[in-house]
Amino acid sequence: MLPDLARGEDIFSSPELRMKMRILHAVDKPLDRITITEICKNAGISRQAFYRHFQSKYDIPWWHSIFCRQFYLNEIGRSIDWKTGYYHHLRLINQERDFYRKSIQYSINTPFGQTVMPENRKVVLLDTLENYRHIEVNDNMRFIVEIFSKLECEVLNDWFRSDQPTDLVRWTDDLVSLVPDRLFRALQLDQAMPDGTPVLGLFH
Repeated sequence: MLPDLARGEDIFSSPELRMKMRILHAVDKPLDRITITEICKNAGISRQAFYRHFQSKYDIPWWHSIFCRQFYLNEIGRSIDWKTGYYHHLRLINQERDFYRKSIQYSINTPFGQTVMPENRKVVLLDTLENYRHIEVNDNMRFIVEIFSKLECEVLNDWFRSDQPTDLVRWTDDLVSLVPDRLFRALQLDQAMPDGTPVLGLFH
């Protein structure tokens, strides 16, 4: 079931997730310039507590992004259409935009989004195509998914670490315009929201 963030539903309610968010909120400068000792001091926890939840400070942003993907982004082609998925994923991630601006501004040791993020997205898209839409994935579609996964992650990363004002509607439209036509058609769903509201009615 998708969380209803408009009604303030707390998807980070478990003790483990609350601790991870506490650590996330303790990051107040780029990851390349903050130490784990500083993060622990800001969060009021021990280093042992930090390492129970993260192996590295660089794990924090990709953990949060991948965790949030399960609610909307990963549901594209499964239970919701592209526009709905993008809009609500952006809305969810935007709640922590200040963290992304600070944390991944100058990450050079483990460039955010260049390894774990696109690979995770590629796996989800291929799984959706094969196991939810029952589409045989040939070499060309696999190539499309791999390249698009990298592009999508790069664009999202650039937006959320930038200082430009949040514009969920425009960003949603721009993201949808980047989806290759073949992939778009393969995963597009024509549907209304659970309350009967047409999908397009959420954005315009």
